[in-house]
Amino acid sequence: MNYKVTLLAAAVGSGLFLLAGQEPAPPAAFTSAQAEAGRAAYEKTCGQCHTPTLLGRKGEAGEVPLRSSLSPAYQKFIGPRGFVSPLAGKVFLDHWGASTAAQLIARFQEAVHVFPPDDKDPETAVNLTAYVLQVNGAKAGKQPLTRNTNAVVSALTR
Repeated sequence: MNYKVTLLAAAVGSGLFLLAGQEPAPPAAFTSAQAEAGRAAYEKTCGQCHTPTLLGRKGEAGEVPLRSSLSPAYQKFIGPRGFVSPLAGKVFLDHWGASTAAQLIARFQEAVHVFPPDDKDPETAVNLTAYVLQVNGAKAGKQPLTRNTNAVVSALTR
């Protein structure tokens, strides 16, 4: 009998140890509706230069969409080097990982003023940020992203 109690205590204790040692899930800082609205806005505007994959441009031949197919305004934004920074992946996270979501929103707001989507929704920069966070591994939840969200990007995307 004591053997069974000891075995049960060991099993329960080790299970609790495993649970305590696990990393907590990253916080959810946006809703799926915000990320979907951001995706739609991205495809209409940002994706022309940053590419549909969000991996940016390196100035290489054959990058999609073809630079020559873009409007003069987008071609001017891309510039003669043909480089446009990525919005997803290691390079993006190395650059923006220590920033807050609010700082990323502010940066995207600057870009929205350069190439505003047709609807000119004031929440476009917030929604674009939600989409970019989602592509980088962040999970949607019930809490909406706001211009004051101070969650650190790397904590959301781990």
